[in-house]
Amino acid sequence: MKHDIFSKCIKIVIVGTTLIGLVCCIYLIPELVRVFKMWYPEFSYWTLPWVILLYACALPCFAAMVIAWKIAGNIGKDKSFTMENSKLFKIFSMLALVDSAVFGLGSIVYTLMGMNHPGLLLIDFLIVFAGMAVFVCTAALSYLVGKAATLQEDNDLTI
Repeated sequence: MKHDIFSKCIKIVIVGTTLIGLVCCIYLIPELVRVFKMWYPEFSYWTLPWVILLYACALPCFAAMVIAWKIAGNIGKDKSFTMENSKLFKIFSMLALVDSAVFGLGSIVYTLMGMNHPGLLLIDFLIVFAGMAVFVCTAALSYLVGKAATLQEDNDLTI
């Protein structure tokens, strides 16, 4: 697959993922809060802290989509193995780490405050694990793209 076609495919995935995230933030979270308050009015005080946590965790995800868009643009320009992409992947990995840490700590704090069901804590840890997997993969990509960029620069300087 040519780099420009590959870049367009990546951008389509980024747009789709961003739209799904927006639908979750604009429609799904408020709807879940409404249903939760209707079914469990005695726990309605849980909703605001959880909504704040979920929206706080959405921000790094949308920032990561901007970073991914820049990486896709570089791939489209046939600049896949550059130090710029390596730095962008590093920023992406840090966003995933921060997002996982915020969600994990928030979930633990809410559990200790009695605003989370202990059974849901397991699901929360699965979400944190998924974020950590993204962190590890993008950190590895950052390292490998940096190594490839160095090799490409050395190769370009060799006659």
